[in-house]
Amino acid sequence: VPGFQNFTGPRQADMLRLNVAVPPAAHPDPIGLIAGDAAGYPNGRRVIDDVVTIELRAIAGATYPLIDKTFTPDAAATKVTDGVSPASTRYQSSFPYLGIPHDGFHTPAA
Repeated sequence: VPGFQNFTGPRQADMLRLNVAVPPAAHPDPIGLIAGDAAGYPNGRRVIDDVVTIELRAIAGATYPLIDKTFTPDAAATKVTDGVSPASTRYQSSFPYLGIPHDGFHTPAA
C-alpha cells in the first residue's frame, strides 16, 4: 500500500497508530489493509474490522507482498479465517452499535 509505514525508530514499540492522513474508505472492507483498505486495521480499529482473521492471514504470510513485491504467498494464506462471519454478529443503528453478546450457554438461531 503506497505511503503506508509503521516505523517506530530504533526503539521498538508495541502500539497501534492511527494515520489521520488516510481518508475514510467509501466502501470499508472487514479485511482492512490486506484487501487494500488503508483506513482499516492496522490503521486504527473499526467495529467491522475482522481483526482475528487479519492477524491469522498476516501470520500465514498474506501481508508479506506488501513489503516484498516478488513474494507470492501460499494460496491457503488468503483462505485462513476464524470462522466467524459478519452475518453472525448484529450491529445496532445507534450507540453503542454492538449487539448484546451471547451468554455462552445458548446457541442463537441462525
